[in-house]
This record gives sequence, C-alpha cells and structure tokens, in this order.
Amino acid sequence: MGAMKKLLLSWALLGALAGALSGAPAGAFEAPPAPEASSGYSEKAGWTARKFMVAAANPLAVDAGYRMLRRGGAAIDAAIATQLVLTLVEPQSSGIGGGAFLMYFDGKQVQAFDGRETAPAAATGALFQQPDGAPVSRETGIVGGRSVGAPGVLRMLELAH
Repeated sequence: MGAMKKLLLSWALLGALAGALSGAPAGAFEAPPAPEASSGYSEKAGWTARKFMVAAANPLAVDAGYRMLRRGGAAIDAAIATQLVLTLVEPQSSGIGGGAFLMYFDGKQVQAFDGRETAPAAATGALFQQPDGAPVSRETGIVGGRSVGAPGVLRMLELAH
C-alpha cells in the first residue's frame, strides 16, 4: 500500500472516530426501554366496577372472593376467602404460613393491619450463637427451624374480621 493511500485511510479513520465521539444532538437516540420492558410489564386500561371487585395473583382466589361478595359477604369475608385459596394455589408466596399487610376500609375509616412474621416468643440472641458465644455459621443459621418466624396472617385476618 502506497504512502498516500495509508495517509488517506488514516485521515478517514480519524474522521470517523472523531464523528463517533463528538456526540449526537439531543433527541437523536431513543431512550432505553423502561426496566419493566424486560419483565413483560405493559400499561393496561384501568378497571371499574359498580358493586365490588376482587384482585389477586391467581384466578381461583379471585373467584373465591367474588363468590363471597356475590353471596352477600363483607369485603373482609372476601379477603379471607381469597387468602385461604391463595394458600392452596401458591403457598410459597401467599400462604397462611407467612406474613402479610392489610389495608381495610369499613365504610367509615381506613385501618392498617400488620400480620408479618415475628420471632418466636422464646427466641433470644443466643439462638444464633454457639455455646462459646461465637456466632453460628450462616448455613446453620438459615437451614432448619432456627430462622423460621411465627406466621402472622391468620391472626391479622382474625383482628380485621
């Protein structure tokens, strides 16, 4: 390759590099998709209802709450029915063996109920210590019943009812 050709090629590459690094005018690029795009989330039309509505993670649970309301039950009755079916269809996520929060409007006031798991009543810091006072290993602390909380869902539903 001749010297002139090398010089022209060098200038062409330098010009291309300078153009690439110069930055584009504002608005020249599309914004990256929202984080929800990767999860499949998309905007949906809102819903309205004239008498009542039930929303849950599983259609069988929705049906249980809907039937409770259709037969004259109160909103809290429907919430309990919905929760109990969720225990059957997705116990790992929404079962009565865990915890929950509940916001309830009785027609007059809004009440918040905390049904999260709690440590067993007899638990102390020593539960996660070896006899010499050193902490147990991470695996020992997690595996088995040592790190299990007392479920709070049923008590929360009882208090709300």
